[in-house]
Amino acid sequence: MNLSNLVPWRFRGINPFLNTYGDKLLFGRIAKTASIETNPNAKTEIHSAVPHRYLYAYLFAIKSLLYYHSDLSVVIHDDGSLLDEDKRLIKIHLPNCRLIDRAFANAEFEKLNNPFLSKVRGSYTSYLKLFDTTLFNQSERIIILDTDTLFLKEPKEIIDWIINGGNPWYHMAPRGKMKVEKEFEIANYAKLQDVHIQTLIIDDLDDINKSLNKNYTIQQGFCSGFIGYDSGTINFSELEELFKLLYEKFGDKIFRWGAEQTTHGLILCSKGAVSLPLEDYFVFTHANAHLADNAKFLHFVGENRFHKLIYPKLSNVVLKKLKTPR
Repeated sequence: MNLSNLVPWRFRGINPFLNTYGDKLLFGRIAKTASIETNPNAKTEIHSAVPHRYLYAYLFAIKSLLYYHSDLSVVIHDDGSLLDEDKRLIKIHLPNCRLIDRAFANAEFEKLNNPFLSKVRGSYTSYLKLFDTTLFNQSERIIILDTDTLFLKEPKEIIDWIINGGNPWYHMAPRGKMKVEKEFEIANYAKLQDVHIQTLIIDDLDDINKSLNKNYTIQQGFCSGFIGYDSGTINFSELEELFKLLYEKFGDKIFRWGAEQTTHGLILCSKGAVSLPLEDYFVFTHANAHLADNAKFLHFVGENRFHKLIYPKLSNVVLKKLKTPR
């Protein structure tokens, strides 16, 4: 019997503990920065699904971008865990943002009268990025930004796209497995990869395309934590057709971690999405940690998030910028 399985995940090391309890401790100082005015009528909306436990990290993420370009309509999707005081804090720091309450979003989605898509949407929180962004978008262009991200330098390529439009785009994870430290983490990671929906879909992609008369493709390393595309690129008719086939093939695996990201990848890559320069926009790992200072954008995911506490250290760099007028 593996005794580590008796210990709740959040107590199995410094990374799980900080992932669960570290948000205000490590990032709460963002609350002392000035608000940044946003533009509800901007041509580009930036959407994020925000939980209570990553509230302050989200404010760091969005403000680190708005510092360089604030002509954006900011849309926050409550994952159902935001408290009233969380919502007040968001509205103080992001004037004119649009904050969509989870209960309201659920009710609006039910008006589509599509029980199957409602089931898919409700199965995993990340699906809010896919379904609710599609439902509530009101702009010409869409950006999706995860809460565990930071902009360290001016993202000129992104600002140009925000202003002028262009091809859809995404950022990438480096090739190879992300390093993990503990034996139980290694075992859990290996088990996860055995059933990862992206692997299953890629292996069966020819048959999926033949069945749907599509030309889906996905770039290995595609990450949906920071993506951009035109309004209308993703629609519910295509999502229903695709998910029904995926459910027929893979069953409940479409309700697990990774399915939202894979779906975004299939649709965007098939419509000409381009990857952002990996040397400037990348997923933070143990292997590339030494390059973090030189990045324009970093995505701190999973077991790598608090490696050597580089994430909170770099947030201090962002904090200094936010306290200095441009």
